[in-house]
Amino acid sequence: MANKSSRTIRVILKMPIKVADFIVRAQTIHDTMAANPKTFPSPSPALTVLAADIADLVTKEASARARTVGAVADRDAARKAVSDDLSGEQAYVEQLVNADPANGAIIAQDAGMQLRKVLSRNKPDLALKKGAVSGAVRVFAKATKGARANEWQQSLDGGKTWIDLPPTTKASTAIQNLTPGVTVSIRQRVLTKAGQSDWGQPVSTLVV
Repeated sequence: MANKSSRTIRVILKMPIKVADFIVRAQTIHDTMAANPKTFPSPSPALTVLAADIADLVTKEASARARTVGAVADRDAARKAVSDDLSGEQAYVEQLVNADPANGAIIAQDAGMQLRKVLSRNKPDLALKKGAVSGAVRVFAKATKGARANEWQQSLDGGKTWIDLPPTTKASTAIQNLTPGVTVSIRQRVLTKAGQSDWGQPVSTLVV
């Protein structure tokens, strides 16, 4: 019987920013997981889906490099599809790691991923404050050294679905036009030279 950890073990992807490097990293994760079917019997999404989306991204990146009209937008949409696939694989691997923490490092390695170090500060604490007007919320995060951009998402259903918010260069943002009386959850991640961090722990507040 697997031992249960009192603390959730996080798995990280370490995805590069450059599209070419992103594709190589995504393909590596796919190939590594595919080579370990006993460890990963039911990936979500299926690895065939990830492979198809990577192939689509490769094609659309080639069109973008050829400066085909509209190709950059298509390429970016294809990259988001691969990113969403990888987030699903990450969650799947993380679930397996936490079910068997004693072998967590090996499981993550078999997926081409890594365990987050306990002392890592990739998930900054968030502070939510009431905005200047009704239905507004101000969000503040701890600044991350070397951050090129801060990405934000909000959820109005307790984290079941997330909506992208405009990215910011500063570690803060303002959200408006929310419905008073609802609970909004906010989460943040950063882009640095090393790549994209994982989403941080969400923080919630009642909108007034």
